[in-house]
Amino acid sequence: MLSLFHPLWDTATDADLLYADQTCARGNFRTRAKITSHAYAARSRAPDTAVDRALPTRACSRLGPNP
Repeated sequence: MLSLFHPLWDTATDADLLYADQTCARGNFRTRAKITSHAYAARSRAPDTAVDRALPTRACSRLGPNP
């Protein structure tokens, strides 16, 4: 689960992180790292960005059709 991987995900709900894992990462650690990297970059550009389902969804969309 992403919440164990990086403190960025500490405030995210388990349901939101599970959604990102099931739809995008599929248990792949490298893909989880990419999701975290994209989410971290989005938050650095806009620090008020909430850590909710929209953030990992947006990060997943940056991976392309087949991460």
